[in-house]
Amino acid sequence: MSQKVRIDGVKHAGASVFLGVDHCGNPCWTRNPERIMVWLCDGWRTRFNQRREQRPHDIPVKDETGEIIDWLKEPLGGPDVPKLVLDREARLRCSWMAAVPSPILASTNKVESSEWFAGLKRKKTIGGRIPGFKSRHRGLGFVCWRNASRSGNAIFHKTGRKSGVVVITGMNPKRWVKPGEKAHWRIIVHVRVGQEMRPYTSVHVDWTHRTLVYVNMPLPLPRTGDGVIGLDRGCVHTLALSDGTFMDMPKPSKAELKRLKYLQRKMARQDRTNEARGGGTAKFASKRRRKTLSEFNALQGYIVRRRNDWIEKTTTTLAKADILIAMEDLDVQAMTKRPKPRPDPDNPGRHLYNGAKAKAGLDRSILSSNLSRLMKRLQDKMNANGGKPVIVPAAYTSQACHKCGHVAKGNRESQAVFHCVECGYEANADVNAAKNILDRALSETGGGTA
Repeated sequence: MSQKVRIDGVKHAGASVFLGVDHCGNPCWTRNPERIMVWLCDGWRTRFNQRREQRPHDIPVKDETGEIIDWLKEPLGGPDVPKLVLDREARLRCSWMAAVPSPILASTNKVESSEWFAGLKRKKTIGGRIPGFKSRHRGLGFVCWRNASRSGNAIFHKTGRKSGVVVITGMNPKRWVKPGEKAHWRIIVHVRVGQEMRPYTSVHVDWTHRTLVYVNMPLPLPRTGDGVIGLDRGCVHTLALSDGTFMDMPKPSKAELKRLKYLQRKMARQDRTNEARGGGTAKFASKRRRKTLSEFNALQGYIVRRRNDWIEKTTTTLAKADILIAMEDLDVQAMTKRPKPRPDPDNPGRHLYNGAKAKAGLDRSILSSNLSRLMKRLQDKMNANGGKPVIVPAAYTSQACHKCGHVAKGNRESQAVFHCVECGYEANADVNAAKNILDRALSETGGGTA
């Protein structure tokens, strides 16, 4: 979510801003707010490009005939590009960036990373080129994190019914403070607002079009009920609720799975053919293979987006309806860990994996259910609207009887059937586990006072 407003003007206050050293070695300062805004845009774009040029990409190695024989990874900026990981290193290398505020330089890390991976994903699915650098001719702008500390940065102050100011603060290094002046300076951006400002995390200044965009924090979901619920996550039923209902994630249809398998086999055949003709890297130059890969990625992306859409809608529904949601603490990484091999007594050079094939199928089911993402999104939405997500230990929740509390391995007759050998209580095994999870959460939080 974002809010876009118009910039009416800028003003400067405080010390003169250090812009760098000229070709004669003389320091340059300015109090012109327009010049300072252009300087901030240049500093942000330069730091963005410094991070972008560290990204590795594949470089083809060709022989005398021009055929590709190998691929090498090389930074996007070239093999001799300096590696400036910290903003402090960038300031030391480029003295004219010494006074650029830290919230502006630090914002380039997240912005560059998100744009890079979004560009690669777009290139895989619909085609395109490797994401490149930001050019000054495409527009001037910068992003500044909101910092509500004592010094403050990107802080909005309302000055009228439809007007306000955003204050960006900075400080000149001690070495480059203008004689007779202090180190601190401020840029005051006057904006025209037409609605109430919501809490925001950063501001994006588009100096070319004289606009400013507030990147708002997520709005809390209005809760429509005060219920308490326990959730049992699984593979057969994605969510089993303690009230006896089930919520199942949409799974790929048989036709989709059949098509994915066909495309995988088709790519394998194309790889073998290309490698027989031109070596191990010839498959990357094959137009037919790229077309098959693009179709595979498009279908796979559709399945993933449908699954993520279900996760968002389901967690929103649960977070709205309940004030307390109990879940078991599942270590998905440990659950899907590959079994350790053991030496084959008949063949010393070979290793055996007991049940590896069956375990691989279970691992695929667990990972395709996205149990960790489901838990993370539910926790985020519950914390945003004042709800209470409770995580309880998962030990024996599926073997304990909800009615009498008896724990036995024989209580679980099958995946779906729970039959207590002590009291004879019968129920769905996942619902029984969800009730046990809720009981544990209520006992930890104080029962009905949760």
